[in-house]
Amino acid sequence: MPLGTPLGDQLSIVHLASGIAGAYCTKLLVDGGAKAIRVEPPEGDPLRWRSASGAPVNPDLGGSLFQYLAASTASVTADVRSSQDRTRAWGLLESADVVVWSEGSPLAEAPEFSPVNIRSRAPGAVVVALTPYGLWAAEQKKPATEFTLQAMSGGWITRGSAAREPLAAGGDHGDWVLGTFAALGALAGWTRARRSGRGELVDVAMLDALHLTQPFFAPTFEVAAGRPYRSFRARPLPLNHPTKDGYVGFQVTTGQQWLDFCVLVERPDWVEDPSLARQEVRTLRYDEVCGHIDKWTSERTTEEVIEIASLLRLPVAPVNNGETIRAFPPIVARGWIIQNPHGGFQQPVPPYTFWGDVALRPPGPSPRLGEHNGAARPGTAQSDVRAESGESGSLPFERLRIIDFTAFWAGPIISHFFAILGADVIHVESTTRPDGLRASTLRHDMSEGWWEASPFFAGTNTNKRGITLDMNTERGRELALKLIADADILVENFSSRVMEQWGLSYDRVQEINPRLIMLRASGFGNSGPWRDHVAYATTVEQASGLSWVTGYPDDRPEITGGACDPIAGSHAAFAIMLALQHRDRTGQGILVEAPQFTSGLSISAEQMIERSATGAVLGRNGNRSWVHAPQGAYRVADAAPRYASMPNDDWIALSVTSQAQWRALCEVIDAPRLALDPELADAQGRMRRHDEIDEAIGAWARPLPAAAAVEALTAAGVPASRFIGLAGLHELPEVVSRGLYEYVDQPVLGRVPIVGYPARFEHGPHRIHRTPAPTLGQHNREILEQVLGLSRAEVEVLEAAEIIGQRPRTGTAW
Repeated sequence: MPLGTPLGDQLSIVHLASGIAGAYCTKLLVDGGAKAIRVEPPEGDPLRWRSASGAPVNPDLGGSLFQYLAASTASVTADVRSSQDRTRAWGLLESADVVVWSEGSPLAEAPEFSPVNIRSRAPGAVVVALTPYGLWAAEQKKPATEFTLQAMSGGWITRGSAAREPLAAGGDHGDWVLGTFAALGALAGWTRARRSGRGELVDVAMLDALHLTQPFFAPTFEVAAGRPYRSFRARPLPLNHPTKDGYVGFQVTTGQQWLDFCVLVERPDWVEDPSLARQEVRTLRYDEVCGHIDKWTSERTTEEVIEIASLLRLPVAPVNNGETIRAFPPIVARGWIIQNPHGGFQQPVPPYTFWGDVALRPPGPSPRLGEHNGAARPGTAQSDVRAESGESGSLPFERLRIIDFTAFWAGPIISHFFAILGADVIHVESTTRPDGLRASTLRHDMSEGWWEASPFFAGTNTNKRGITLDMNTERGRELALKLIADADILVENFSSRVMEQWGLSYDRVQEINPRLIMLRASGFGNSGPWRDHVAYATTVEQASGLSWVTGYPDDRPEITGGACDPIAGSHAAFAIMLALQHRDRTGQGILVEAPQFTSGLSISAEQMIERSATGAVLGRNGNRSWVHAPQGAYRVADAAPRYASMPNDDWIALSVTSQAQWRALCEVIDAPRLALDPELADAQGRMRRHDEIDEAIGAWARPLPAAAAVEALTAAGVPASRFIGLAGLHELPEVVSRGLYEYVDQPVLGRVPIVGYPARFEHGPHRIHRTPAPTLGQHNREILEQVLGLSRAEVEVLEAAEIIGQRPRTGTAW
């Protein structure tokens, strides 16, 4: 008997979007069991013709990336000039459960088919709008691309060399991130619509998504500390280093890891120099430190380095690309690569696994353009899921309780999504092992309250309650089991053996709570040859291929800067929502596995797909695009820095994605010769002569202030922006008008701005951060007495035995 999907064909989608972001949003929903119809213009979604390698595209099936993202969907064409086609499109839209909308096709850009109009004419549908700045932002009509929005998000300051141009994350990073948050918004909105009988508009902005995933709560740090999180551009050390046969990547976070790394690279003198324990000092001594590491790694193979580093429990991984990743041991052992049913190329599986009597939809073929004209019919799922209670104003998850055994960023952001949308999230720590993110404190002298002075913990744990339980004691484990017995969801992101050591295996918790959903989010999965490897966001970027395509083409790979933490956590949150739909239909709990690595693999899928389909290994282009030209960073006249510690280092980002924009650019920079050159009439020709075009743009831009250059370009319709560092991000007009940052009163940090959520919901919440992140053990008494029913005397006994507490104990492990 075939297994059912989590959504069980109950959700119908009309895809009125263009490009990677909307396609990835729809793919995540379709993988979960939704049915989707793509409404395309007669010439097709431009994504059909994308070829990152430049290889010819199959005119019937489209390019390999389209075939991957559009699997199991239908295609109808609609010409905005045809009243018959518009009527047919409205018939589909008015019966949809979810409409995924973005600009990029004549139909979507017609005023008749604006998200607001669709919302009005399809009152039962959840309309998810993907835009650069947000639907109602003052800047919404300003031209922008994924590249120019990255420049406004601060992440570039953690990459590359100060002697060269700033670097964006490669691989159209922001498009995949936007699609992930759009899918979360779609499914959360539909969850509420099933109760209320009313749809809603979900407004998802790419700039918001990048501010959540790129700068690592830099505005919170800046306001609390009175200085920028980082004031100059430099690579962290160690990072990615050459070996005999490739590159190997490290991530050294804790003091102990640095000491172990010194042992690894045979530099005992570094151990004796306490200043090198600080990343800033290693950066200032870059040539010395990096030079030795490069020499040591280059004398060994990647496998040899990983073997030795793993024995020291250091986070380490190969820097994989589209070729090498196919032989990566966790992928081979777990079967995380499958064959596309139509194109025959290799592609990654979805980034989570359901263990039980439910399965994700196997990928079907992608549609030919207009293949289902005359055959596609409006969905009927709406009529089956309407109006359970009429509670349109309630938050989607306010009936849920989540027990959160997570730490750092990738784990807590899973439950943070649900806490924002109303769930009761209980964050479990202990006084001997608090959440490791608390150690990223502003009080390096370890003065009183240092564990509450972390801007990063403050940023990802709002709206939660906090409890401490010593899980090394029998009583602590008993209390944890009692919490789990009455919970809906249990989330953990420890290394694979921890929960079993505490007696919290899935078999045990399912025995006491059959309706429980348990999500496990370790680095490389809970089985397979890498199950015990230590992983941070950087490790995942290195192993999954994201790092390989980020950097200068003549230099080592870089990293995105930690973005894989929120990306992995967001995929895991989506998996939980799918599990909740399964439980609503069957009454059964389930175990879900969402490794960080598989999320990284999903958003770097194009590398594997292109290598398998065309033989091309996609590589680093600096700031250049695989499919558009010109695109790059250009130096402008330096402005006074916000802080004295910051260098004069002003650049603008520019990206041309159409012929009209190319003509406009040539006019702005007064380059009629380029405009009239027939070889430059298409993107491929401009790519071949990118250096020449860059010289012309650079000569025009260099004397101008950034504001003047950006104003001239955007006024002409050319996407452009200034490169914004990690200072003042919360004061950008584009995010101020959106209200992206909310001020929260934190007991130790004071009143600080915290980034909001990229998906804005018509029916709320209208404030994201309603309560600050909990102090250590803040809600011990409240939870133990009100949730578990303990008496005050029993709680006092627990305090005396130090099973609970509100300050770290001496000898705390981080």
